[in-house]
Amino acid sequence: MTWKLSFISVKKRWQDYVVLLAGLVISVAIFYLFQTMAFNSSFLAEVIPTLADIGIIFQLGTVLLAIITVVYIFYANSFLLSMRKKEYGMYLMLGAKKTKIKQMMAIETLVIGCVSLVIGLVIGMGLAQGMTQSLMARLDVTSELYQAFSPMAMGVTILFFSILFLFTALLNGLKFSRTKLLQLLKEEDVVETFRPSPLLTGGLTFFSLILLGVGYASLWNLMTLGVTGLVIALFTITFGTFLFFSALFPFVTNRLKNHRRFANKKLRMFTLSQLSFKASALSRVLGMVAMLVALSLGAVSVGNAFNNYKEALLNQMPYDLVLYNPGEETLNQVDSLSIEKEYTYHIKQEGTTSFFLVDELKEAPIFVKDGGDFGNKVVPYTKIKVGDRYSYESDEEGNYDIMQGFGLLADPYTPYLGAPEYQIVDQATFEQLSGEVGTIHTYQMANFQEAIPVLKTIDQIESAGLEEPAMVTSKIVMYTTIDGLVGGFVFMGVFLGIAFLAMLASCLMFKVLSSAYKDIQRYNMLHKIGVSNSLLSRSITQEIAVVFFVPGLLGTLHVLFGLKMFELLIPKPYQHIGVPFLGFLVIYFLYYVLTVMLYKNIVLPKK
Repeated sequence: MTWKLSFISVKKRWQDYVVLLAGLVISVAIFYLFQTMAFNSSFLAEVIPTLADIGIIFQLGTVLLAIITVVYIFYANSFLLSMRKKEYGMYLMLGAKKTKIKQMMAIETLVIGCVSLVIGLVIGMGLAQGMTQSLMARLDVTSELYQAFSPMAMGVTILFFSILFLFTALLNGLKFSRTKLLQLLKEEDVVETFRPSPLLTGGLTFFSLILLGVGYASLWNLMTLGVTGLVIALFTITFGTFLFFSALFPFVTNRLKNHRRFANKKLRMFTLSQLSFKASALSRVLGMVAMLVALSLGAVSVGNAFNNYKEALLNQMPYDLVLYNPGEETLNQVDSLSIEKEYTYHIKQEGTTSFFLVDELKEAPIFVKDGGDFGNKVVPYTKIKVGDRYSYESDEEGNYDIMQGFGLLADPYTPYLGAPEYQIVDQATFEQLSGEVGTIHTYQMANFQEAIPVLKTIDQIESAGLEEPAMVTSKIVMYTTIDGLVGGFVFMGVFLGIAFLAMLASCLMFKVLSSAYKDIQRYNMLHKIGVSNSLLSRSITQEIAVVFFVPGLLGTLHVLFGLKMFELLIPKPYQHIGVPFLGFLVIYFLYYVLTVMLYKNIVLPKK
């Protein structure tokens, strides 16, 4: 009988359970995706050696996802319990025992959990396979090591979510045991009575703005403040956000209620009153949502910003191809390239010293970085003259940049000289030097992206037979490595951001819907005194819009200031924020629309 009642309940409220199920499926799928990437370290090591340790980063992403999933489950349960309290009270009135009702609640929780686990694992395997194929396609490599089905990843996923669902079932039972029959039957009649003093509210409002201002200023001046600024921002923005919603939000709402010309139009007074007496209950969840919006949008924006590393590499390595004494097979490949500029340098070497001709360096100057910021373009250096000597031992101004410029001409297929030295000589001195004359051929392509297949072929020819091919420093190898690294971070940022967004929006949705059953009588009363459904519908739309978009706007502001700290790590982190911001807005808006529809379905009188 208990099983039958459980399935009838799920069937009757399937729309509400589908919303819960969707959030859990997303969480399970992405949790499994991160786990399978973390446990496929041999695949990462084979494809790109520099990515072997990224498994730790995926585990960190898993921990963050687990935390937000726990919070999501808490708010989802709060909604489901508020939806069923009166029903459970009626069961008790009819003679049912609390133990039987707790069994029924546990069955519902575990059934939903098992279904979401199965569907999530299947989707997770599909995501894992698709992500890996995409990553290998970007790197133009193949590997037989990766397995989308990972027993270890599946075991960890099943273990974590099984513990979570069992804990949830026990928590629900404990909470139900402590609830009295009268509370179950009269839950909808309970109204919030918290009324903070205007003086306290004003003081906390002012303090919250100060905290947010200090936090934003610390992030904006992080280059000067260093780690201290990061610590200051972490505490001030976090506390400032929660104070904002516990003090400033109700303060502004009450001020608008007192503004008669604004509040007395249509149902604005009712809408503001709804927000006002829910402000205390909503303050914590709105603060949490604002912080999670920042984390979600920040994860996607930062992950996407890693693409700038590729652009920075193209800016800092002006020679698309550098060849030392190339053979016939290599030159045949070069002939198939669309070359924009080509230079040839003659060089002689004695030990670690390389001799260059001054005339050739004047005709085709070396390139040095224009400024010290990461990602800056390189510019020709035209001040070289006969007799100049450059080494890392010199402490003359600009010497380091010049050494880096000569380093761009180094043979990418030979071991790096520990202490190289460069000397500039004229033609007569050059001819008197002992040793064979070598030639350095440099090429700049009309389109580097189009040249990648041929450049990879040349790289294979030149690196064939090398004892340590992993030490090759050609531009195409560097570009491929960074492209793979960027791909990993972009994938993780996007999936983690989507998971965070789905969880936070669902938490907010369930928090809003959990109070809907208390609002039914208010909307029925307004309907009975002649207020049309269209006006009631508009009031609901406006009320939920405030609840959704105020934390969304504050979280977005957090991201805009927070990206400033990534200027220390990523070139131009603000450059490509349009796409993630737009994607975030679309998904967030869809959750808002879904919440409005579900809320209206609960509270509006049926025709």
